[in-house]
Amino acid sequence: MKPRLSFQTRVLIGGLAVVLCTLLFVAVLLERSLGERILSQVQGGLEKQLTLAVDLVSDRWRPSQGLDASENLAEDLGRKLGLRITLITPQGLVVGDSEVGRADLERLENHARRPEVVAAMTSGQGSSIRYSSTLGVDLLYVAGLVGDPSRPGLVVRLALPLSELNRTLTGVRRLVLGAMLLGVLLSVGVAFFMARGISRPLKDLTRTAQIIASGDLSPRVRRYPRHEVGDLGRAFDRMADTLQQKIEDITAAHDRQDGILSAMMEGVMLVDPEGRILLVNQALMRLLDLTRDPVGLTSSEMVRNPDLQDAVGAVLAGQPYQSREIRTLGSNPRHLEVHVARLAGDGPQAGGAVAVFHDISERKRVEKMRRDFVANVSHELRTPLTAIRGSAETLLDGALESPHYAKHFVEMIERHTQRLQRLVEDLLDLARLESGQAPPKKDAVDAAELADAVLATFSDLAAEKGLELTRSLPREGLKLWGDRRQLEQAVLNLMDNAIKYTQPGGKVGLSFRAGEGGSVIAVSDTGPGIDPQHLPRLFERFYRVDKDRSREMGGTGLGLAIVKHIVQAHGGSLEVDSQPGRGSEFRLIIPAA
Repeated sequence: MKPRLSFQTRVLIGGLAVVLCTLLFVAVLLERSLGERILSQVQGGLEKQLTLAVDLVSDRWRPSQGLDASENLAEDLGRKLGLRITLITPQGLVVGDSEVGRADLERLENHARRPEVVAAMTSGQGSSIRYSSTLGVDLLYVAGLVGDPSRPGLVVRLALPLSELNRTLTGVRRLVLGAMLLGVLLSVGVAFFMARGISRPLKDLTRTAQIIASGDLSPRVRRYPRHEVGDLGRAFDRMADTLQQKIEDITAAHDRQDGILSAMMEGVMLVDPEGRILLVNQALMRLLDLTRDPVGLTSSEMVRNPDLQDAVGAVLAGQPYQSREIRTLGSNPRHLEVHVARLAGDGPQAGGAVAVFHDISERKRVEKMRRDFVANVSHELRTPLTAIRGSAETLLDGALESPHYAKHFVEMIERHTQRLQRLVEDLLDLARLESGQAPPKKDAVDAAELADAVLATFSDLAAEKGLELTRSLPREGLKLWGDRRQLEQAVLNLMDNAIKYTQPGGKVGLSFRAGEGGSVIAVSDTGPGIDPQHLPRLFERFYRVDKDRSREMGGTGLGLAIVKHIVQAHGGSLEVDSQPGRGSEFRLIIPAA
């Protein structure tokens, strides 16, 4: 993995690389230029000395003189000029050399093919730089011709070792290298401060961006350098301000949406164009008894109902609106009215659908109760009306002439008329209790007086059936907080049922006691008891455990419903304990004042 370099380091390295490349280029160019210039100047000076040497040789050298004279002349001129002087004949023979002794002249190579000698023989003057095998060093040679090329006399060659030139160039190189090092140091310092000046605001910008990315939108750059990074910082702060405002607006809108959805009693479901659930509110979770969030599932995976799937599918297929009534399954089934509408717009949710669920279970229950009520009332009225009509028709057909039959049918008319009267009175009482038109007028009610009044009402009926009536009261006086008339009506209804269904020789008891938070009125009997399957519906209107027997006894089927509404109007509760063959006990729990 490559090492990660900071921006400051990159700027520093980049600046240093540019400086080094520039200095190296300048150094190489300078060295080459200086070397060529110095060599040119040395060569020019050497050529001037060559001209002088050629003139001196022309004056002092004669072709007839021997090697000793030529050698002496070369040594004398070389000593005076401080150079190596070589005298060469047109045939290439060395006849004198200031650096070579007389005894070694004959062993020197023929110089006719030396470049400077060839040039001098051709044009009168020549030069070259090459290695001298005689001296073992690089030399600069210049050669001049004594005479002219048509009548050459002698070639005079001057040689200058380049070691001095090399020493000069070495000194120049040292100066250039020192200047380079100084320039590099200065460049590093300048590049460091410049890089830091650029990277510091970038680091501040990066740090601020990281904090904002973590979720904290409050930090800002604030310090703006006077260059492009400063412009970037200003633009970043403006962007952060805009972003924060947008997020606050979106958050506020989301909170409002959540608040609205949470406060809605209706269930809401939002699906995307593929039918995947995007959102449901808590009301829908409760309506469908969902135990986990269905977001990401399809509506068919959330609740299996073909009517709902048809409505959602039709809207997703292009229809603008669908409405259905569905019934949920499970332990708590509900009736729901579903309205599905298509989502319009250009956003990612466009083409999806929103479904609103209304709980109409109570409305359905009320409608069923109304139907059952009408059916039950019609049924309850039909029997006595039929009996009254039949008796009246019989009397009109001639039974009125017979005193025996006339009395029988008149008694039947009276009995069924009383049944109709009880039914109408119970219906009126129940209607007043359900509508709240007869709120209880609460006051302190003496339990002993209430018990005596109830028992006195049923004493004769109990004696006729051979039943034993019992009463139980606490030793200290007990006061009930409620409406005396309504409480007495409730206890009378319970006692009436207990006496009706208890066989001769049985017992019916009425007890009062103080309980937690209120008073308890209990009516018990030793009758046949009630099967547990009937207990949940026992207090519904017109509900009878034994319908035929109840009608024979003149019951309307509304007594227990009236008892339930009286207890609820007092803010109390009603309890039943009953087992088949062991009798029953009904308990009214009336809150204390």
